[in-house]
Amino acid sequence: MDVTNSIVTNLQLQILDNCAEKEKEIINFYWALKDLEFINTLKQVRDKFEILQTELSQIITKKSELSFYMYCKSCSSYEKQLASSRTRYNDIIKLKKQNSYTCDHCTVLKLEKVYQEKLESKKKFIQKFEKAIEDKNWNNLSNYEREILIDCIQMDFTKLKQKHGGGNVKQSFIQLIRALEKINDQFLINLIRNKSTNYINEYQCLPRLSEFIDIIKPPKKNTDSYVKINNENNELRFKLTINENQQHPDSPLHAGTVTFKERIVIESGVEYIFGLWQRANENLYLTMTPLENLDKLPSQKRICDQPISLQKGISDFLSNLGKNLDF
Repeated sequence: MDVTNSIVTNLQLQILDNCAEKEKEIINFYWALKDLEFINTLKQVRDKFEILQTELSQIITKKSELSFYMYCKSCSSYEKQLASSRTRYNDIIKLKKQNSYTCDHCTVLKLEKVYQEKLESKKKFIQKFEKAIEDKNWNNLSNYEREILIDCIQMDFTKLKQKHGGGNVKQSFIQLIRALEKINDQFLINLIRNKSTNYINEYQCLPRLSEFIDIIKPPKKNTDSYVKINNENNELRFKLTINENQQHPDSPLHAGTVTFKERIVIESGVEYIFGLWQRANENLYLTMTPLENLDKLPSQKRICDQPISLQKGISDFLSNLGKNLDF
């Protein structure tokens, strides 16, 4: 057998010398080709020689072999191929039909190139992570995002979701995902996503990021609330600090500690006026004044009762005063 094709050439059938004449006939009938396609089906081979498939397979694989050369466009040369069955032959010829055949040498070179490109990509990726640590990119995160980053360093995604995902509270989970994306944008973690759904499956951190946990932790703020007492009119003024550790809808918005430096008496049956202010730093200020003290206050007019020409000036003055007001 000697066939020439632009891609496949020099097809030759080797048969062992110790084959019986009938076996040689079976082998030749089995491997008969025309335009690189088999002339006879397996059923035709079995029916013609009244042979079982197991016997046919043993004769073909043990006593024959088809050799041919495939052309590689990458290096413009032919590479020898061997097939001891139709399955192996069809697999190789299929590459020719798909115009995707490359010889072993070019395949190795291609794999080495891909491997080197991955190494280079990984190197650049790590450099970005190293620079993020050098630049202390955690300073670009909110306190909540810093807490999430610390937990990313110490636990996997499953445990992180259990701690911060809020169970069935959708808003908490969305808040967590947004925090992870922000941290990822700062090159402090690498999010690994499902290619089909784009959902986050896991994340990666540089191992040495754990050395900076104490630095990453949000700066401590004064969380002590305080109370001021005006003994002349029995007025109480409270400062209610923001809860920096609020990570769940059931956590209080404001929390802290308070120490009363003197005895406080809230009279039963006395009606109190209270007011609540939220400052720019998110702390709340609460005042409580007995209603009876209202009579002691000077008469007042609302701003809206003033002439229009004075209203803006008064509003601006009070707004500016409120910014620096220390309760």
